[in-house]
Amino acid sequence: MFIDPTAPQDKPETQQMLVIHKVMRREFDVLPKLVAAVPPGDVRQAKRVAGHANLLLMFLHHHHDSEDRMLWPAMLARAPMDAATVEKAEKQHEVVAGLIETVQATVNRWQTGASESVRDHLVGELRQLYDALIEHLDDEEADILPLVHEHVTVAEWDATTRDAAEGMPKNPKIGLLMAGMVLEDATPAERVWFLGELPPPVRLVWRAVGERMYNRYVHSVRQDR
Repeated sequence: MFIDPTAPQDKPETQQMLVIHKVMRREFDVLPKLVAAVPPGDVRQAKRVAGHANLLLMFLHHHHDSEDRMLWPAMLARAPMDAATVEKAEKQHEVVAGLIETVQATVNRWQTGASESVRDHLVGELRQLYDALIEHLDDEEADILPLVHEHVTVAEWDATTRDAAEGMPKNPKIGLLMAGMVLEDATPAERVWFLGELPPPVRLVWRAVGERMYNRYVHSVRQDR
């Protein structure tokens, strides 16, 4: 299903990637603020926010891993004249991957005791990750997605996005939380597209319990900030 019904059916609709990027931009912008707002010693809230951070880091890792294994090779094979652009994106992924690893280790330390010093260190690392991620997303949207549209097949594009989704844990709660993140700021067209991508039983679960569950989750993590 395409977000824009008038989009060429024989070309990947890269607007789908912009929907995922919107989630990443919002969540990784908010995350250091959520960490900074946790009072020293509040282990309960630290664990809530750390759990959210773990979910986002896992989501970002699987998203980039699928591109590394499936999208970049397809682009290099089809558009060797643009290899430098693809290689730049690969290097940006390496930087982001290193920061994910660093942040993950600090999240693990922070959630056990909610130390003020570890918290503040984590906030700095998260801001570094955000800056590196935004630089990559900006370049990907400006330089990579037009090449994808021209040189990657619909089947290859769909396989990459499907691989990223399949890499996430097969946990219904995680699936509903990720759906909530996508739908939170979705336009009407994006909402129709995304819900149309879900199997009918999952759509029913989302409407029956998923949206309320996501709203409770957001309230507990963001504390009405």
